Amino acid sequence: MSAVLVAEDLQRRYELRRGLFARPALVHALAGVSFEVEAGRTLAVVGESGCGKSTLARVLTMIEPPSGGRLLLDGQDVAAADAARRRALRRAVQIVFQNPYGSLNPRQTVGAALMEPLQVNGEGDAGAREAAAREMLRRVGLRDEHFGRWPHMFSGGQRQRIAIARALMLRPRVLVLDEPVSALDVSVRAQVLNLLADLQAELGVAYVFVSHDLGVVRHMADEVLVMYLGRAVEQGAREALFEAPQHPYTQALLSATPTVDPAARRQRIVLAGEMPSPLAPPSGCAFHTRCPIAEPQCRSERPLLAPVAGRQVACWLRQQGR
Repeated sequence: MSAVLVAEDLQRRYELRRGLFARPALVHALAGVSFEVEAGRTLAVVGESGCGKSTLARVLTMIEPPSGGRLLLDGQDVAAADAARRRALRRAVQIVFQNPYGSLNPRQTVGAALMEPLQVNGEGDAGAREAAAREMLRRVGLRDEHFGRWPHMFSGGQRQRIAIARALMLRPRVLVLDEPVSALDVSVRAQVLNLLADLQAELGVAYVFVSHDLGVVRHMADEVLVMYLGRAVEQGAREALFEAPQHPYTQALLSATPTVDPAARRQRIVLAGEMPSPLAPPSGCAFHTRCPIAEPQCRSERPLLAPVAGRQVACWLRQQGR
């Protein structure tokens, strides 16, 4: 099966002004990320706050343009597309944001919010748009009577269902989920995750699932991309990565994941210090300032992703079989 979404060395840089006469500084929020996602599959992107996950989500949804690399949707280069084609491509990638309370317009009924994407894109008449919106409400587990209600009348879980329904109104090929359940009560998370799994099986949409919750990632993902300071440090199939993580950063992340299964518990790895600033990234491997097994080569040379134990790992020691 061919990939519906392909990122090739995707980059995003920001200029940061530091004064009237000082030269602007460059923030490398996304420093070169590559992956492929097939229809009906889920790629999870994980890492600490500040690693570039949300920047990647904004670039994938064309909210922001890439500063380098290529983004291809169904084989078409997004940056090379003309205005009309880019408008069509934007319809094919939709996003669900983290906060279900801030992502809906309080002055707009649920029905109006669902019909708006169709209206903006000139799809159907008023009757067809209403019928499509009511059908989508049923698909996400809500009822016809909710069509004319206002966002403040719903719980957080219901609002996120509405946000998912709105994102699916244009029948996208890819859905970017930016921490979609982190703002919800624990009791509601499983319901929303099961809904997403059912919708994916029914519609065949590809997911890019951005999260810091590794328990949720293990439930949802087919493949996992671990990011650190704007780059991928480990990438591979979910089970391989969770059963035998290779990169020291991935091992530290998984060791901090709570579990009720005593056999699955890992010895906690506590990382020293904080993630370096993207304004002044360290030389060599960016993780060497916190890595418990770093050697001189790690401080001077940056490792690229290379095959290790059935996945891609950016670590000199692992690539040397240590």
